[in-house]
Amino acid sequence: MFDALTLAAVVDELNDRVLDGRVQRVLLLAPLTFGLELYAEGARHQLLLSADARDARVHLVGGRLTGDAARVTPLLLLLRKYVRGARLVRVYQDPPLERVLFLRFAKFFVAETEPEPDEAADPDADDEPVEGELRETTLAVEIMGRHSNLILIGEDGRILDSAKRVPARLSRVRQILPRGAYEPAPPQEKADPRAVGPRELGAILAAEPAAPLHRSLVGALRGLSPQVAREAAFRAAGTARATCGDLVGREDALRRALDELYAPLRTGAWTPALYLKPAGEGGAEGGPDAAGEPVAFSPFPLFHLRELTEERPGGISATIERFFGATRRVQAHAQRKEALAAQIRQDRERVAGRERALEGEARRAEEAERWRRWGEAIYAYAWALEPGQRELTTEDGLTVPLDPDRSPSENAQAYFERYRKAQSAAANLPDLLEEARNGLRYLDQLLTLLDLAERYEEIAALDREWQEWRRGPAEGGGRRAEGGGQAAGGKGRKAGGGQWAGGGARPQHLRARGGHQIFIGHTGTQNEAVTFEIGRSEDLWLHSRGVPGAHVILRWAGDREDDAVLQAAAELAAHYSANRQAGRVEVDYARRRDVRKIKGAGPGMVTYRNERTVRVVPRAEADLRKLGLLV
Repeated sequence: MFDALTLAAVVDELNDRVLDGRVQRVLLLAPLTFGLELYAEGARHQLLLSADARDARVHLVGGRLTGDAARVTPLLLLLRKYVRGARLVRVYQDPPLERVLFLRFAKFFVAETEPEPDEAADPDADDEPVEGELRETTLAVEIMGRHSNLILIGEDGRILDSAKRVPARLSRVRQILPRGAYEPAPPQEKADPRAVGPRELGAILAAEPAAPLHRSLVGALRGLSPQVAREAAFRAAGTARATCGDLVGREDALRRALDELYAPLRTGAWTPALYLKPAGEGGAEGGPDAAGEPVAFSPFPLFHLRELTEERPGGISATIERFFGATRRVQAHAQRKEALAAQIRQDRERVAGRERALEGEARRAEEAERWRRWGEAIYAYAWALEPGQRELTTEDGLTVPLDPDRSPSENAQAYFERYRKAQSAAANLPDLLEEARNGLRYLDQLLTLLDLAERYEEIAALDREWQEWRRGPAEGGGRRAEGGGQAAGGKGRKAGGGQWAGGGARPQHLRARGGHQIFIGHTGTQNEAVTFEIGRSEDLWLHSRGVPGAHVILRWAGDREDDAVLQAAAELAAHYSANRQAGRVEVDYARRRDVRKIKGAGPGMVTYRNERTVRVVPRAEADLRKLGLLV
């Protein structure tokens, strides 16, 4: 929904409300989300900028933003250095139909009496501003799905730093690293929807008459989102489900629809609208909501959503904030996630310490065999030992220390006693070590799933899951409570039921082309439910290889299989894993019958066999829908 036209409306609003404003505060709200407070025309304005793959956006917010004081990143320090105290001198979108916004700042550097502790100059910087110098820097806000980024660029066109660093191993096409030259994202090799004529539109329609019109438009026209394409289809043909063939011979109607949609780029007459489910169908966090749940927004009315409730919150920023619940959601969720992550990390360090102690015991247990041999050697050579002797050396070169105040028998029995104690202690070591290692793997999974979680119910479910793991019978050992990590006395429900016993929403259910189904877990309990309750013996189970992440089940419709859908399921498994920012990710897949729970481990911890591996690029649902692989 945050498409090129939405960004154009934001640019117009920022130019109208905050241009020439002075940046008073720079805040870190979440790992990839920043806030700027600007003072312009006698008022404070709060600007939110997010490179988060699931909620990438830029807009003003109504409430006062509060940063996370405990977290500091290199980009935050550089923004405070170059942007705090600067004037916003230019706001523009370049190219016009791309989702890239540029904010240019100018700052006059003066001597400071004493720098703040967290604002020490970068020791590696080779181009420090000097007192009395005017410097311009540009912040590029790239709203491009999983490739979204915030990039601070110096006057010389080189990158100072970015929210996400992209080395060559992640992208051979475009690296984003400090001191590298800023290169714009590769342009789309598509026609300009503002200039394409009826003849060119006719060629697009004739190429695939049976194809959905909105899908062909997205594939052929630059900067056209699926939502805007559906609106164009509705305005031209009277239905968002029109096919290309429905408009063959009516290219002028499609041209008029595109003219209507792109007219605000020239006039600035944006009329933002928010669309909500009917009241009572459930709010964004699972409970009833009097106003209904926001499901879409746009910088202009969407006639194809006329059956939904329409609201006009005001400007485009107010509309976006209403949709995302930005001030409350970004801050409250980020703070809750970070607090929970800190507690889980403490548990992880405790379990890691236990693992190290057990490994030390295992090394000592390996010495037990030596004590047994020493005791046997003393008995074998007792006849040759002299009173007060301190050492025994056997014919085969074995050296045995002796206590000169003990008899040979007492020396031997002392070694046998140490041997028996070590053997007794070592009896449970393999199980205890495996338990601790399972605990570490489970806590790593929790941290990864928490990092990926965005919805309130997912964070709450992971919190409950962690609390239950801590109440397990082997305190500190990493074993979960009986019942597979579910709430006491409950059993998971099959797809189509209400709340899962593990708490929060049910596992995600997607439909792929051809009627195939994909199920995705976003918590440990959901992973277990996806694999062992929803998954059938012949279904395919997918998981990013060697790293924590979501369990994905792919269920074929009948006997028909589709390699492209399998690829899409693997791309989703990669997207919902610790490797989601990597360029290419290895994903394993196997039949569900070849996946087994790890006894005594936390929910969602499994082993598998007979797997095959594919290398894929992580993709989110929105990208796969654009490709027609999800419906």
